[in-house]
Amino acid sequence: MLSLAGNIARAAQLFLAVGSSLMVEPAAGLCAAAVESGATLVIVNRDPTPYDHLATEVIREPIGTAVPRICAALVAQAAATR
Repeated sequence: MLSLAGNIARAAQLFLAVGSSLMVEPAAGLCAAAVESGATLVIVNRDPTPYDHLATEVIREPIGTAVPRICAALVAQAAATR
């Protein structure tokens, strides 16, 4: 399963890491795999993570607030490009 996740991370254009300390490897390394393959990394977490320096954006707000706002922005952007 981790191999499939790695393939998906490397194929992603946008990689969201939500609500994770990103301290548990090898799953946390998916962030680096995505960035190394050209993805934009966005981390949504209350506390700092070891991958914050790789992120294009770090959002420090409650997940219950941040995730709906992010989803609405992505939907609006997708609708605008149609």
